[in-house]
Amino acid sequence: MTLSHKSISLSIAQSVAYGQLTETIRIASLVVLEGEPGCGKSTLIRRLLDEHRGVRISIRDLLSASANAAHPGLESHLMRVLEQAMERTDLVVVEDFDRLLQGLAGVRGTWWQGGLQALIDRAGEHNQCLVFTGTNFRDEFAPELFGIGLFEQRMMEIVVPGFAAADFAFYLTLDLGAEVVQRLPIQRIFDHAPGLNGHQLRMLAALLHQHGRTDEAFIHEMTDTRILLTNANLGEITDVRFSDLQGFEQIVDDLTTYVINPLKSDPRFDAIGLAPKRGVLLFGPPGTGKTSIGRALAHQMQGKFFMIDGTIPTEPANAFYPSVQAIFEAAKAAAPCVLFIDDADVLFQSDRSAGLSRYLLTMLDGLESHTAGKIAVIMTAMNPNHMPPALLRSGRVELWLETRPPPDAVRAAIIAADVAGLPARFQTYDFARISEVTEGFNAADMRRIVSDVKALYARDVVENRTPREADDYFFEAADGVRHNKRLLHLAEKRELKMGAESGA
Repeated sequence: MTLSHKSISLSIAQSVAYGQLTETIRIASLVVLEGEPGCGKSTLIRRLLDEHRGVRISIRDLLSASANAAHPGLESHLMRVLEQAMERTDLVVVEDFDRLLQGLAGVRGTWWQGGLQALIDRAGEHNQCLVFTGTNFRDEFAPELFGIGLFEQRMMEIVVPGFAAADFAFYLTLDLGAEVVQRLPIQRIFDHAPGLNGHQLRMLAALLHQHGRTDEAFIHEMTDTRILLTNANLGEITDVRFSDLQGFEQIVDDLTTYVINPLKSDPRFDAIGLAPKRGVLLFGPPGTGKTSIGRALAHQMQGKFFMIDGTIPTEPANAFYPSVQAIFEAAKAAAPCVLFIDDADVLFQSDRSAGLSRYLLTMLDGLESHTAGKIAVIMTAMNPNHMPPALLRSGRVELWLETRPPPDAVRAAIIAADVAGLPARFQTYDFARISEVTEGFNAADMRRIVSDVKALYARDVVENRTPREADDYFFEAADGVRHNKRLLHLAEKRELKMGAESGA
């Protein structure tokens, strides 16, 4: 069902909000219209002004009016634009007012408490209405606006509801036509990515039209790879697949069973109420494959994978908080999905005066209430003892998966898989021999052996030496890795001595 007026039609969710909007402007002097990006706020305003005489003011209009103004006097120019609009009409709409507040964060507070209050009072006295649109005034600007009661006591708030399957059908119909959309599995498209907004649905429709395909598998593929955008650059993440993770078969099976399958939109899973584990802790010593598992997950989940790692600045706090909140919000919009927190024990330990641990715990708790179990949080840790006790006691970590140094057969297999390109003597080598002298080595150590073997062989080639037997290269490389591991162990115990005493 849609409502139409001339050429401006509305989806079900938009129709609900529009009905509230038309009622409210008749009785309120200040109306705040909120909604997520792409929910159709601009469409609602165009429809409103098409039916009611009024003026729309955009950020461009306000900035143009103050283009030559010095920053300290910017508020007076903005006040003048609003006053002039209210002299011409009884309905004034200011779009993206929250973004305007962000741009004026450093302007004197008297503008909000004085000038804006006067405009609201004037609107009430003359039966006028100011409509401000934005994403979320209450959370973003509580101290500046709600804290002084400026908005809270005078405004009426309207929130555009989240989209349902019928809204998906509405947007897809705009570009594909009703006949095509009737054949689409709309409910399963919605279940797969319920957070898609209007802009994304129009892009999806364009992709389906361009490729001439509307089968469900293709729709999901386009959604995951072209519409939903992960914060991880998949092009720069080593292309690791689950099938490449030798020795981690049980972990892969557990992740598939308890995380990946429950996140899929499958009517059979929905019928039994299948939900993913809300928290997974992947723990083990350095180099045992935690990051490789994360890489494989990233390529498996595509646009449904979000990551918090060491690239997120932890200090100053005003850089950390917005970055992390943006990732959490993106994950909510892409749910069902995976939120991967790499080296969580290190990140939580970085809590100094800013309270990063408390902030992260708050954000994690917020996922449960906002997404009804549609986001699986996977954290890696070298030492779970360094994780916040509150996180572990809360029961959020429902699945513990331990990565360990690989056994003999897996170490030999890692070597065998990495010797491509070397002469035949290396590729036909009895790799069980090297596994005998690499007890306790992790996967990273084994890959380092192959890298060093290539370097040692290249040195002999460059220096015109007769190549040695493969044994010599592999055992020399293993000795080098073992020596480095010994030095690292001493350094971690703060017992490493410099110079000749180090034994180097």
